[in-house]
Amino acid sequence: MVQQMGFEQVYSMKTGVRGWNDYQLLLVNTQGELVDNDLADESLSPEVLPTQLAPKRTS
Repeated sequence: MVQQMGFEQVYSMKTGVRGWNDYQLLLVNTQGELVDNDLADESLSPEVLPTQLAPKRTS
């Protein structure tokens, strides 16, 4: 479908942008500049909230 919209060199987006970055494929911002994969990884990593952490164990 994306090729029908006029895009070339289409890759699978099954895993989303995170998967795209995990496979270290090129990421380009809206200005057409390459995005550093490490910086993108930081942006794509979700923040772990305190409520998501396991409770502290007492001895």
